[in-house]
Amino acid sequence: MTTKNSIFGKLTVATALCSSAIMCASTASAAGFQLTEQSVAGMGRAHAGAGIVGDDVSAIHFNPAGMTLLHGLQTTVAGTYVSLDIDYKGLKGETENGRDKPASIPAAFLSYQVNDSLWLGLAITSPYGMRIRYGSDWAVKERGISGSVTTVDINPNIAWKVNDYISLGGGISALWTHSKIKSGLPVGGGQFEYKGSDWMFTYNLGLMVTPTEDLRFGVSYRSSAHVTARGDYYIRGNDIMNGEGDGKGRLQTPETVYISATWKPIQRLRLSGLARWANWKKFEDMRFSMDNKDNLTQTSKAPLYLAGIAKQWGYPASAGGLVGGILQNRLANVSIQNDWKAAWLFSLGADLDITDQWTIRGGIALETDPIKKQELRTALIPDTKRLWLTCGFSWKPTPKWQIDMAYGHIRGIGHRDLYDAAEGGTKVGKFEKMNAWMAGAAVTYRF
Repeated sequence: MTTKNSIFGKLTVATALCSSAIMCASTASAAGFQLTEQSVAGMGRAHAGAGIVGDDVSAIHFNPAGMTLLHGLQTTVAGTYVSLDIDYKGLKGETENGRDKPASIPAAFLSYQVNDSLWLGLAITSPYGMRIRYGSDWAVKERGISGSVTTVDINPNIAWKVNDYISLGGGISALWTHSKIKSGLPVGGGQFEYKGSDWMFTYNLGLMVTPTEDLRFGVSYRSSAHVTARGDYYIRGNDIMNGEGDGKGRLQTPETVYISATWKPIQRLRLSGLARWANWKKFEDMRFSMDNKDNLTQTSKAPLYLAGIAKQWGYPASAGGLVGGILQNRLANVSIQNDWKAAWLFSLGADLDITDQWTIRGGIALETDPIKKQELRTALIPDTKRLWLTCGFSWKPTPKWQIDMAYGHIRGIGHRDLYDAAEGGTKVGKFEKMNAWMAGAAVTYRF
């Protein structure tokens, strides 16, 4: 019989392993915005069957109802390495690449079965991230120079097995974000830069239905996050005015729905599928504002520039002061327009048990383009339609230990044109490649 002291000891060890990922996750970032790389086993099958396969503890993130498939006390620690190739070529022959240093995406999970009907879980993940960088003086710097988003999501969950057919789950998240954005300025040159952080709360819900022993369906929901991050706001190198001060950045992440299924037609083969809906309609723009616009002061060149701009706008040259006020307000309130649409990810995957210790898997997925108006594509998040190809394996050297490894390639296959302005802009070039490579490893221990 397991004593209370031994259970407490196991929980203490497992919690320490899981919590150690916070130190890693605090530096996590990756190209893109919404990250799916929370499960290495799942990545091997292109995340088909997310949350309801029952072969690792990442169900807590994807569908908390799937925790009811996990026996006893289990913990998983995972990491995924991501490298990008964002190759741009202008119509005049100029080239640039937005790849930054490769990034890691850590994750850690802990699941504890209280009794035959109740489970508790903790997930520490990085659900959103971005890291991209171009040269400071590249040809289309007004469409973005660099950007990074780092997140840490601390997500406790609870799951209830209603009966042999239905399981329910849910949790809340404390989500920390840190973002850095840098872009060129269309009037007066120079750069805009913002750095800020924020804490907010979101929630997730899950349902799993098991009509037969070999067939399961799942539906889960993760709410959006309203980010209002406080930080530092800079205008540098502008010919009209420069300055720095406190500021804030605002954006909204998408709410997400996972619809998954998994089926074992024969004892050693599992087939899975996934349809993920992400409501990118909420990602209308990224807005940044300086608390006190008077922190922006005019340069010695400003009067001459303002007189010229006044004439361009149809004002007399003497209206430079009026124009200066308008430009000061614009420089203190920068908005990057997105106006995206909802996007889908469809995937199919298979797991084949070669032996009781070895499982191989593979998957394919298609993700639709969230960009509604192609002229609004920014260099900071140059998204498009994407094809996923993945593979992986699991090794169970003992009943307690499991090691997962996976590799994936994501290839942009849709529109990739870039325009010099958000509205009514002229095409200036094209991203020849929008590719990503991923390699992940995870260790699961069952106490």
